[in-house]
Amino acid sequence: MSFEAMSNHMLIIERRNAVLLITLNRPENRNSLHPDLIRELADTLTHTETDETVSVVVITGAGTSFCAGLDLIHLLSLDVESKVAYLRTAFALFSQLYAVPQPTVAAINGPAMAGGFDLAAFCDLRLCAPEAKFAQTEVLLGLTQIMHPIYKAIGLGRAKELALTGEAISAEEAYRIGLVNHIYPMKELLERSLLLAETLANRPREALFETKLLSRELIEMDTESAMKRMLGAISERLGSEEHRQEAEKYVARLKDRK
Repeated sequence: MSFEAMSNHMLIIERRNAVLLITLNRPENRNSLHPDLIRELADTLTHTETDETVSVVVITGAGTSFCAGLDLIHLLSLDVESKVAYLRTAFALFSQLYAVPQPTVAAINGPAMAGGFDLAAFCDLRLCAPEAKFAQTEVLLGLTQIMHPIYKAIGLGRAKELALTGEAISAEEAYRIGLVNHIYPMKELLERSLLLAETLANRPREALFETKLLSRELIEMDTESAMKRMLGAISERLGSEEHRQEAEKYVARLKDRK
């Protein structure tokens, strides 16, 4: 699959050097996760996982919303068995996004609600505009949710409050509690997100991917297991060709400064 410039039914996919920009393209439905959109996004991530020319993925939304979560109109048209099947596809997508080897950046251009909150939360880094809002609204529909693993970043008490009340928080509050990394004016958000992605893409690729993998694994480990895992990972990197080349470049730059 070529990603140079492609528009699927519900996605716009663009390449910016080693960065893959994915735009959810259902602005008339607040970019809600219709099954077709889930399928297209999952297929794109599947191809991305093995694409050696893609180092970072950026996800944003068309229009004034990032993502409204599951398509409620579609959901209500289904019987219970079909609703559960639909939910399973969404959870599979979130798991896939979490596990994709490339670092992922969410450029949150507007409300991120319910499953849209989850989509952003499963990205590695989150940047947003002041217009963004965040809410886990499932409880308001008689459903349940508590975002894993984001509660480990914002604290279990804060995560419980979001899940139990279903109330929205502002971009400023999301930044204060550590849900988002940065807030930028809307007109700068995508440019800033791509700039961050380019910065990541310029890092040694193997080390970049291993760092993401470590961050995912360590969050589930006790301290002793985590220390052993980190020691093993760093030891392996010390024997890599990538480390040798980058270290030699660094030493050469130091010599040039003298």
